[in-house]
Amino acid sequence: MRRLDCCVASSASRCSFPGWVTDMETFLPAILSDLLGRSISYLVQRYRQQSTVQDDLEKLRLALVRVHVTVEEAEARHITNKAMLRQLDVLREAMYSGYHMLDALTYRAHADGASFSFAPSRLNAAKRLRLLAADEGAAELRRTVDSLGRTIADMREFVVFLKGYPRISTQPYSMHLLLDKLMFGRQKEVEQVVGFLLQPDVCGAGAGAGAGVLHIVGVARVGKSTLVEHVCHDERVRGRFSSIVCLSREDLEDMGDHRALTVKHGSHASHGSSLVVVDLAEDEEPVGDGAWRRLRSSAMCRARGSRIIVTSRSPETVRGIPAARAIELKFLRDDVYWYFFKVLAFGSANPDDHPRLASIAMDISAEQKGGFIGATIASSLMRANPDAHYWTLILKNMREYTRKHRAMFGKHPHDLLRNNHPVYLWRLAESSKIFLCHGFYTACPAKQEIPRVTFQEVLSGRVTPRGRFEVLAWTSQIPPCRSYLMSCSLDTPPGPHRVLDRKKRLRQLVT
Repeated sequence: MRRLDCCVASSASRCSFPGWVTDMETFLPAILSDLLGRSISYLVQRYRQQSTVQDDLEKLRLALVRVHVTVEEAEARHITNKAMLRQLDVLREAMYSGYHMLDALTYRAHADGASFSFAPSRLNAAKRLRLLAADEGAAELRRTVDSLGRTIADMREFVVFLKGYPRISTQPYSMHLLLDKLMFGRQKEVEQVVGFLLQPDVCGAGAGAGAGVLHIVGVARVGKSTLVEHVCHDERVRGRFSSIVCLSREDLEDMGDHRALTVKHGSHASHGSSLVVVDLAEDEEPVGDGAWRRLRSSAMCRARGSRIIVTSRSPETVRGIPAARAIELKFLRDDVYWYFFKVLAFGSANPDDHPRLASIAMDISAEQKGGFIGATIASSLMRANPDAHYWTLILKNMREYTRKHRAMFGKHPHDLLRNNHPVYLWRLAESSKIFLCHGFYTACPAKQEIPRVTFQEVLSGRVTPRGRFEVLAWTSQIPPCRSYLMSCSLDTPPGPHRVLDRKKRLRQLVT
């Protein structure tokens, strides 16, 4: 019976086979036609999207040129109107953000070995489109272009009013020379401090009543002293105060001998309003109430219109000092910092002529975490040898340097350095010795002897000191023109048990 069923099923199958073939012959052309239509539709849509991306990139370049010209023209004029200054800040932020977007889309493709120039072509558009699709950046590119378009439309009146302000002295032609001599990215903070210092007293109260006190708080080496020094050299500030006096913690504790104070403008015996700068950046201990009372009762703070600026690393240091306002100084945003680092790394060279190097430079910039000293050290090494293999080696060492410290201590090595904790440093030269930094501190070239060996020479392997030594990391050309020194050691690695002990001690220091 089972055999008979199989025979019947087999016969039925043989009978229905010609019909099945007929159905396939009917539906196959329809399926192929549908697939062909979808493929053509996809290719057309992709071609249109490529054209849109290429057009957006070109619009972004042209918009950035217009904004950049306007920003440079505005920075070359002495603007006093606060609304104009606020609009200039908006233009700067839009310019930095736009350049970061353009560079990311243009240079990042070279990280995977791709190469394309700034000349428009369909091949370049396809490569950029693949990059945009991978990063989901097409929509962000469109938003950036639209935002810049609105910014340009809103700056027409700004350009008209700009012509009414006088020009400042001529600036250097090369941008990297300009950045080496002037403060970068702090124009907004400068105007905030200057605006506070120039505002009239409230109800006739002077600085002694607490209304004229400004706190500037920020982590180590973020630029607090540089900001205050820049403000003290401003012509508007010097025209307002008869004297500008700087105090350290020691001066604050002993207010008896005014002749020992550092005077930047006028004299300590000048009559009239005074600007008193109290620098507590190197000391995290809170200021005592007695020292603060002596400062408020001093002759230079009793004068009408006097002001006090206090700089510190932590709000806890100045919690007992009443203030009318506080400014927290932070590191530059990533897009602003990239603009700064790109200029330092390439110097007078054009990054557009070296897209592969520019791609590596973007990664190195991201590893710096906004550090100004790290930017000068890395950029000096990069300018000395503009080679892709050399720059890649620097990037590789930086990433390994960061990975090891995060694994050992759970923190970025730059954060450890800012708190003067020991860190293991990297070197380009192959060596079995351990390069350790024990501390970071500042020195004044006019008062102290500065080491001749630079940190870059040790990193590159040109110099190999022995034992414990000091190196010069960087000397700033911007007032107060401080030198930044590092206490280091270069030793033969100890045995396994001593390595573990050393790691344990370092962890205890960090925690």
